[in-house]
Amino acid sequence: MKGENRLKILEFLEDSAHAVGDLLFIFSLPYGSSMGRMKHLLNRRHQEMDQQKINSQEKQRFRELLYHLRKDGLIEETKKENDRFLKLTQRGKIQLEKLRLSRSDMLPRSKYEYKKEDILKIVIFDIPEREKRKRNWLRAVLSNLDFKILQKSVWVGKTKLPKEFVVDLRNLNLTDYVEIFAVNKIGSLKQLKF
Repeated sequence: MKGENRLKILEFLEDSAHAVGDLLFIFSLPYGSSMGRMKHLLNRRHQEMDQQKINSQEKQRFRELLYHLRKDGLIEETKKENDRFLKLTQRGKIQLEKLRLSRSDMLPRSKYEYKKEDILKIVIFDIPEREKRKRNWLRAVLSNLDFKILQKSVWVGKTKLPKEFVVDLRNLNLTDYVEIFAVNKIGSLKQLKF
């Protein structure tokens, strides 16, 4: 899909700078790889650095993509010790959001700004298998919001859920499958007084 590689690289650079070699590896992954899978494979790559070989045609396509991203002012390079790092510019962040909005099958971002609070939240969901991508998105969001997993579809945390997250749940038509509870008293049944 046109723009997929550009989107993949910009998304990977969204939160922090990465080594150019790591970006080349991400670039070479198959179309449609999730962010979680990319990070997992990148960690494995670091462990098997010498075994990974990327053909020269991929390297040339990658260099051309980086050239255009730099030329368009979407990324910038910094050097630290003997490594080169790339990171998104402000213009790159704006372009990333535009690319996300233009994709009809694109899920919303999985990172939101949030605040801690004293009220325990329980999020329970039962999202059908046909909506697997949305279910994986929800798990990534909850993890990024510092929720902990009790079971695959039961998460708890003391984080105020951002309004944007709730809006995204509605836009993805997930509200029928997700329940959110706020618990103001915790303990065993013997300790609770009604």
